[in-house]
Amino acid sequence: MKKPFITSKWILSLTRITRKTSLFIIGLGALIWFLIRVIPKPSRATYPCQQAAFPIASAFVVWLTGTLSSLFALKKLKKAFAEHRFATSVIAGVSMIVLIGWLTVMPNSIQSAFGINTANDTTFVPAKGFDWTPGESNKPVGIARGIYPGRVVMSKNPEAAKWAGKWRDHNDQWWLDKNTDVEKVSEMLSVNLQKLTGAKNDQDAWEKIFQYYNKNTRGLKNKGYTPNEIVAIKINLNNSSGNKSDNLIDASPQSVLAMVRQLVNEAHVPQDKIIVYDARRTIAPAILTEVWREFKDVRFVQEREAGAEQPNNPAYGNHHGIEASDWQEGLTYSAGNFREAKQIPRQIIEATYLVNLAILKTHSYPYNFMEDSGDGETGISMSGKNHFGSIKAPWELHAIINPHREARKNEYSPLVDMASSPNLGGKTILFVLDGLYSGRKWKSYPIHFPNPPFNNKATPYENPEWPSCMLASLDEVALESVGLDIMYAQSKNNVEPTYHNVPRIMFRACTDDFLYEMATPDKAPSGTKYIQGGKPVKSLGVHEHWDNDQSMRYSRNLDPKKGSGIEFIYIPLGSLAQKN
Repeated sequence: MKKPFITSKWILSLTRITRKTSLFIIGLGALIWFLIRVIPKPSRATYPCQQAAFPIASAFVVWLTGTLSSLFALKKLKKAFAEHRFATSVIAGVSMIVLIGWLTVMPNSIQSAFGINTANDTTFVPAKGFDWTPGESNKPVGIARGIYPGRVVMSKNPEAAKWAGKWRDHNDQWWLDKNTDVEKVSEMLSVNLQKLTGAKNDQDAWEKIFQYYNKNTRGLKNKGYTPNEIVAIKINLNNSSGNKSDNLIDASPQSVLAMVRQLVNEAHVPQDKIIVYDARRTIAPAILTEVWREFKDVRFVQEREAGAEQPNNPAYGNHHGIEASDWQEGLTYSAGNFREAKQIPRQIIEATYLVNLAILKTHSYPYNFMEDSGDGETGISMSGKNHFGSIKAPWELHAIINPHREARKNEYSPLVDMASSPNLGGKTILFVLDGLYSGRKWKSYPIHFPNPPFNNKATPYENPEWPSCMLASLDEVALESVGLDIMYAQSKNNVEPTYHNVPRIMFRACTDDFLYEMATPDKAPSGTKYIQGGKPVKSLGVHEHWDNDQSMRYSRNLDPKKGSGIEFIYIPLGSLAQKN
């Protein structure tokens, strides 16, 4: 009788071969996947897929090295090994290197990515280059600017920002009107303007702002705004798109509308003389509709022509009011060899005035527990960094501001040139920080501020307590100094227990170096000779750190008569004001 071709023994052998082959492929695949993902960026070791891959890859490495080692014990290979001693040594050496390297170096990379210590699972080990701390308190440098020199005003109303915090939900975003109250945002801006200028109403506040700027920058006494002059509003849209639906931080539509309301209704700027722009991004639909609903002729300048996904202007039935950046050379740098970074939009060159409406946020964070992105280039992303959205090629400047690349302590900062350029910072009449939700990174979801005077609940993340504040100043350096102190105060005792006590907010090395450069460009710590318009750049404002996080006092708060630094005024509103 002829034996069947497929026997139970054959099936058993095939099963064993298939099982071993499958395990080998799975193990090798897990190892390759882990290495190509984690080695370039160790923080990826925190991703769920990598946490699942690591044990499989580890088992594969142990099995592989064990198998290779066991070959030396096989009698039938004695002769081969005797004849090929060099090859034997190489195999043994490679096996030991792979095994030791995997069991030491790779686990350490994972521990670093998780922010933990091998000796104590709850001890935080700072990520390399994220260990900045402020300098000495109440030691102002530079020359304070403003109607009231060095004055920075912050209003806070917890009722303005009330989003539920469902960051994965693309149908309930923080920037919807139901989650962010535009009337309360407008109130905060109004209060800030009046306190900043000493005016009794918003109209007088703007008159004082224009007159102060024209006198001190243009040499024109008693000149306010005239109707033919263009006012540009620089907003931060680092995470924007023509069909934005995510909850990543950008300029809030409510803050943009509040500013446009002020310019049109109080400063009496014609709608078509207002340009809202981020020259490197696409204007988000929510901002377009929020503004056009009340002011149909406001112009928007973005990186490209209007996209089909962007909403039509309801008054015109088309994309009337959206313009692409018309790049022209309009910026010079005191150091560095830059090309396209010298180009800014023609529309901004043609503007007479500029309002810098930035976001209260840091720019770098080394971990990715919610965000999946690079860790950023510099410490903070407020008024100065906002102008990276005014130039054609911001990436040309990334290396020079990144301590992990070319930046070093007390080095040249292109932010000084941007802040003093006649076409950018030199046109700025007002600096504002939108702190409704804030962020810890260039690509960030909103963050909670658990410390005074905010006292937000930080855990769980999905809760409606947010910074809900707005800051304003006529002194850019002073404003960024206060913003930095606020952010640093919120980094203290603020950890995410789910991820081995990793801090929720961190700061890159050299975070405030550029502020010293801006405060004293004529005697810059870097030794750079900053030149704009053929003339040496003079102090752009005053830099100082407050006394402590509780009293939040600067030199002019401590000594109104002799203080030469910052004056910080905090104004609680809404239910918060009633409690105080």
